Amino acid sequence: MNRTRPTQLLLWGIVGLVASIAFHTLWERGGNALPLVPWPAIVGMLVLSGVLLALGWPVRAWRDGDRTTEIDLVKAARIAMLAKAAALAGAVLTAWYLGGALYLFASAFGLRAEAGLGMLAAAISAAILMAVGLIVESFCSLPPDDPRASDGPGDGRRERRDPPEAPA
Repeated sequence: MNRTRPTQLLLWGIVGLVASIAFHTLWERGGNALPLVPWPAIVGMLVLSGVLLALGWPVRAWRDGDRTTEIDLVKAARIAMLAKAAALAGAVLTAWYLGGALYLFASAFGLRAEAGLGMLAAAISAAILMAVGLIVESFCSLPPDDPRASDGPGDGRRERRDPPEAPA
C-alpha cells in the first residue's frame, strides 16, 4: 500500500469544496432550507479519531522495537487501510464543511453566523480526523532501513518450499 500523498488530499479537498458550494447554492435556490450541522457527526469524527489512534498505538510500539507482544500483521494492514480511508474522508469532509461555512458567511452577510460557526466546528473535527489518519498511517509503515520495507527480491519474504515427496 502506498502512503497517502499531499496531492491526493488536495485533490479530494478540491472535490469536496466544489461539491459543497455547488450543493448549497443549488439546494437553496431550489427553495429548500439548508441542512444544519449534525452535532453527532462532529462528535463521531472525534470519537473515530480517538479509536483510530488507540488502534494504531500498539502497531507503532511494535514498529519502534517493543516486541514484547506479537502483532497480527493482517490486523496492522487493516488499521493502515482504515487510517488511509480516514485521511481521505477527512480531507473531503474538511473541504465540504469549509465550503458550507463560506457559503453561509458570504450569502447572508452574518445573518447565518451561528450555522457557519457550526460548519467551522465540523471542519475542525474533520481536519483532526484527517491528521490522525495520516499519523496512524505513518505508524503502520516500516522504516526505510528495515529489510521488509523494500520491494525487491530481498523483501523479507521467504520463498515457498514444498516438503519433499514421501515415498509411497
